[in-house]
Amino acid sequence: MDFSRAPKDVLDKLRSDIKKGAKGLKLHPVIQNRRLPDPLVMEAVEIFGKAGLPVIAHVGKSNYYLHEQEAQYPVSVEFGALEDFVELARTFPEYDLVAAHCCRNYPSQLAEMTKGLNHVYADTTFAGAEQIREAVHMLGEDKLLFGTDYPFSDMRYAALQVELALGTDTVAAHKVFHGNAMRLLKL
Repeated sequence: MDFSRAPKDVLDKLRSDIKKGAKGLKLHPVIQNRRLPDPLVMEAVEIFGKAGLPVIAHVGKSNYYLHEQEAQYPVSVEFGALEDFVELARTFPEYDLVAAHCCRNYPSQLAEMTKGLNHVYADTTFAGAEQIREAVHMLGEDKLLFGTDYPFSDMRYAALQVELALGTDTVAAHKVFHGNAMRLLKL
């Protein structure tokens, strides 16, 4: 989302993107300096949700820029709070929402805070095998998506961690590596 545009233009652009074949929406509240509960963000989520398209949102309080870059690229680290994602999930319980990085950082908290919400997913970005096993246990193999955050991580390492976590469970591996994403993206 380009928040430098007028709100109506932002939403019109998203509708146009869907008509052109967009498969989902990525939100990064830290870099975009917009909390997920922001009214304009909520409208965007509703547009994609009503279209049956998933929304993935960065979750985690992390800075992306070097100290000397902070003036040029201001961020709001606190906008990556898990609680904001959970609020979004509770507001839109019927929309497919993906909590990026939650497998690494918060799988048990995400599972507990979104209990009963059947459209919440997490990805394996930056997660080690043990964290992935915990996420499968807490969230279920149907709620986990392979992720890399490329180019910030090595895709081979990310794949290896999923392989180590799932061992010989080829059904779970199929779901995590591509089956769940294919279902969400309707491919």
